[in-house]
Amino acid sequence: MKKQERQKAIRVKLVTDKKVYVSELAKELSVTTRTIRNDLNELSQNSLFSLFHGGAQIKSAPDESLFEQSFTNTILNGFKSHKEITSVPAHAKQNSYIDDSIYILGSFNIDIVSETTTFPQIGQTIRASATRFYAGGKGTNQAVAAAKINNNVHLTVKLGADEFSKKAKRYLTNTGISSFSFFENEMSSTGIAMVWVSGATGDNMISIDLGANETFTQEDILLDIDTIRNCKVFLTQLENNFPITRFAIMQAKLGKSLVVLNPAPYVSEIKEILHLIDIITPNKIEAEALSGINIVDIYSAKNAARSIYVQGAKCVIITLGSDGCLIFDGTVFTHIPAYKSAVVDTSGAGDAFTGALAACIANGKGLINAAQYASAFASLKVERKGASNMPNNSLVYHRMQ
Repeated sequence: MKKQERQKAIRVKLVTDKKVYVSELAKELSVTTRTIRNDLNELSQNSLFSLFHGGAQIKSAPDESLFEQSFTNTILNGFKSHKEITSVPAHAKQNSYIDDSIYILGSFNIDIVSETTTFPQIGQTIRASATRFYAGGKGTNQAVAAAKINNNVHLTVKLGADEFSKKAKRYLTNTGISSFSFFENEMSSTGIAMVWVSGATGDNMISIDLGANETFTQEDILLDIDTIRNCKVFLTQLENNFPITRFAIMQAKLGKSLVVLNPAPYVSEIKEILHLIDIITPNKIEAEALSGINIVDIYSAKNAARSIYVQGAKCVIITLGSDGCLIFDGTVFTHIPAYKSAVVDTSGAGDAFTGALAACIANGKGLINAAQYASAFASLKVERKGASNMPNNSLVYHRMQ
């Protein structure tokens, strides 16, 4: 057995049994006790495993009060380069990164999309002009978008043990996403989203059966702990079970990662973790839920962004559809108008923006430039059918010009 495979086997046993012993591992893996000790020494340096005489065990989960409320060097460089920025937040700290990697804890759904002339009212039956099946899920959409810009994107999803699972793996491995963690739950189905798209406006309505997406466990996250701790940008949404999303964010904060959260679909528990979030990207509806402020114009959007910032998020970016996006870093508001586009399907527009934003930041762009690029990227996405149908990099630069 190769070293990498052996250490993976040890990690799986640690996650499962919580504690392992050198002698038992040596016998089970058919190697010497010295080899096992060397493996455990390496594993203990970069993860949640600690050594004791004769073996190793999982450390207890850290209390979130230990987390620094930090903002990242990459983003602050972007702030300082913008002409309206005159100061740097006092809680900023310097970070060093291994690479430009992005870790996305996400979801995979089969999107069943019906195109209609109007949306149905309660009790009304309407005729769909077409019904199609697409790959979807906010995490998947964001990963596909990010992979158009960054070559080091890792996506973690949980699937059901069904035919959709096989199709999901086949689809994902043919995208530009560089690596995956595929988990399965034999008792659940792969997630399914019902999407209605208005042929007249391109607007959409969505309902989701999360299925296996909602069955992530701490053991799943611990198997990815080194990747989470060492990525440059950690991106997630709320299409998995909230306690595990929270746990994963806490692990990312203990490492070197900048945490980006797309708060959809909205749950009230999100307010418990706003202090752990470096960048949050709500749309208008989610920003209203977070702030309690009705957004009707840029002025009210600014009040909503300020309210979300006061609750703990380091930077707030509210996406406003055809009105562009609004950025607030605690000091300055920056409004980026939307790029004109021929709207066909708005499904995945927010995912396109957030995925592109995370990728640009991981590539070293400052926040304002990253948001401008993400806006252009999203404007091209809505000209395509299917939530995960993302534009190519070259088209974005052309649109920005």
